[in-house]
Amino acid sequence: MITWVIVGLVAAILISNLAKLLPRGRERHLHRLREQARRCGFAVEWLREAQRVNQLEGCIAYRMPLERAPLDREFSCRRDADGNWSWLNGSAATPGCLEVLDQLPPQVRGIDRQSLSVVVYWREPDDAAVLNQLVAALAPLKAEARAA
Repeated sequence: MITWVIVGLVAAILISNLAKLLPRGRERHLHRLREQARRCGFAVEWLREAQRVNQLEGCIAYRMPLERAPLDREFSCRRDADGNWSWLNGSAATPGCLEVLDQLPPQVRGIDRQSLSVVVYWREPDDAAVLNQLVAALAPLKAEARAA
């Protein structure tokens, strides 16, 4: 009889510890969002520089590979708290960038259009539909790469 009590107690301890390891709420949502992002062609990357750049604090990077772009089409921007873009590379005159910037969801805090990819720095949203908005906003960059 005492053996069964001990077995039951050990089983209860193991089950409670296992329950602590399972993802809950926000973690489960982020896992689903990142899986959906991978299906859309993104690679999800952790940001080491987020602690050094205020605009990127709390952000994660989503990278989408693109065809090679000419140097004059590369740009890099960060969004401030007021929603205004500051340019790190390129300018508003960079072909195609304003079309993309105007369509990006408000969760996007920065974007880097590099020669072979675009990297979006954003605070992952609670609504997975925002990912579709991000994909649609980046579509001109993919179309531009195919046309070039």
